Amino acid sequence: MQAGDVLVSHSTAVREHEISIVPNASHATSPTHDVAVHDARSEADAMGVDAWLTEDQTHVVKIASHRGPDK
Repeated sequence: MQAGDVLVSHSTAVREHEISIVPNASHATSPTHDVAVHDARSEADAMGVDAWLTEDQTHVVKIASHRGPDK
């Protein structure tokens, strides 16, 4: 994960998922996992960056890849 990438995070106590641009605080909330992943992928595509998902604040999974090998 690099600065400028899109991150979807989920607090285990709530259903909503937050979307942020690394390393900033969240700027959007999505009501479900599916909506959050869709929104993050769209945002990452528009910005030309990668998108990541974490459900436990420890492990992350890349959900979109738009950075070239030299970025």
